[in-house]
Amino acid sequence: MSGPAAERPEGPDGARPPQPAADEREGLSTTGGEELSTAGREGPATAEREGLSTAGREGPSTAEREELYADEREAQRLQRANRATRGGLAVLLCLEAFVVLLVPRGIAQTEEGVSTTKTLLLVGLAVVLVGSAFLLGRRWGIALGSFLQLALAATILLIPAVAVVVVMFVLLWLYLLRTRHTWLGTPRGWRMLVT
Repeated sequence: MSGPAAERPEGPDGARPPQPAADEREGLSTTGGEELSTAGREGPATAEREGLSTAGREGPSTAEREELYADEREAQRLQRANRATRGGLAVLLCLEAFVVLLVPRGIAQTEEGVSTTKTLLLVGLAVVLVGSAFLLGRRWGIALGSFLQLALAATILLIPAVAVVVVMFVLLWLYLLRTRHTWLGTPRGWRMLVT
């Protein structure tokens, strides 16, 4: 004979021993009239034997699951809004640095020119603007960027020709802060700068 039946040993009288039930081969117990439970797993029968209630074991209700999903979606939305506004502020700082570097170059070709001191101050400001763009992810990054808006506004004293551009950049900065407040519900006033 071939197949699984041929591989089972025969007893002394030539008869094959009874094959165990499928449940017993898989480690399931059917003795004592209890419900089937696997060894090492907690099923309803195990929970009832240990005096545990199985009524609340189905998981959260549909309404609770929807509320959990809504909370999770809201948290994801807030996280995306936070990244978007911080990213917009970082782009704005980099654009400001670009303008601060280009304006002196355009003015230097005039008869007046730009002194070495002014050039070094503007290049230093541009480097600090780009550096602070990388720090906007920190809690105090927006405060640093806001302080640099004041430094950018001070460049009007050095080069009055940048006044219109600087005012536009400062207004964009304030608009992004207001948008961040609207989307994220950040506090008003100076506390807006450290959230």
